[in-house]
Amino acid sequence: VTFLSSTGPKLAGLIDRPEGEVRGWGVFAHGFTLGKDSPAASRICKQLAAEGIGMLRFDNLGLGHSEGDWGDGSFSHKVEDTVRAVEFM
Repeated sequence: VTFLSSTGPKLAGLIDRPEGEVRGWGVFAHGFTLGKDSPAASRICKQLAAEGIGMLRFDNLGLGHSEGDWGDGSFSHKVEDTVRAVEFM
């Protein structure tokens, strides 16, 4: 999936969907230099999905499959991008 960052470039994400009854949805807010494919993010989100909680994990600006340059966003922009991820869900 993709959604717009707070500064314009697209951010790439992945949704781990529950196989059974959906108990809720969340966004994995990992460290700002990690990506959606980091082993920890993958393991945690897949386990939550197995428990019925669907999760969005995403690459921050300029990381992984997201557009832009990581250095272009301030801490506030990165927080706003997490808010954008929540709104996307």
